[in-house]
Amino acid sequence: MADKAENQTSSSKLNSFLEKNKKGLLGLLIALIVCLAAYIVISAVNNNTKEKNLAEIEEISYTLTHDSASLDESELNARRIDAIDNLAAYAKKGGIVGARANYLCAELTYQLKKYEDAVTYYEATAKKAGKTYLAPVAYYNLGVCYEQLNKLEDAAANYKLAADSKSFALVPHAKFSYARVIESSGNKAEAITAYTELYDAYPNDNWGKLAKTRLIALKAQNKAE
Repeated sequence: MADKAENQTSSSKLNSFLEKNKKGLLGLLIALIVCLAAYIVISAVNNNTKEKNLAEIEEISYTLTHDSASLDESELNARRIDAIDNLAAYAKKGGIVGARANYLCAELTYQLKKYEDAVTYYEATAKKAGKTYLAPVAYYNLGVCYEQLNKLEDAAANYKLAADSKSFALVPHAKFSYARVIESSGNKAEAITAYTELYDAYPNDNWGKLAKTRLIALKAQNKAE
């Protein structure tokens, strides 16, 4: 009986609370519905904007390459410069739009042999790409740019970032590039370790086999010395 009375009392209190605060609760419910509707609308607008921006970037890329087979290098460079200018607004954006625009700018500045500029664009690509496939690709290409600038320590660091990414399609290549740059820096012991790790992980891959040949050569040099 006591439990029944207690339940009735609790129910009465709840009903009384709802009755007294029904206007406030109704207002809160309406506010939540409005917020949800606004979120859905904003998400839809953002998605549409993103798709529109990506389509415009692809249009710039198409204009760059369309009917370009007959162009000489100076004409191609003029197109590249125009494309970089047209991509500037998109490169400032975040997310995949900014990553895609910066990546294209990086490719174009590399083709123009402006390696410092390419580094800047690839770094922005990696930062904005997050966990997408573009990040490790940008790291690998950063390694290539730094080699062109004879900054071997930076090149090795970025090759390693690419090699450590599970989403990168060219991990063995990145691992070999890392080992090769370490070797070029004069650190034979670390290069031997890197080549050994590559060969042990990918013995049947062409880059793994090439690593094996470098191991044989380096060990022979050590014996000769």
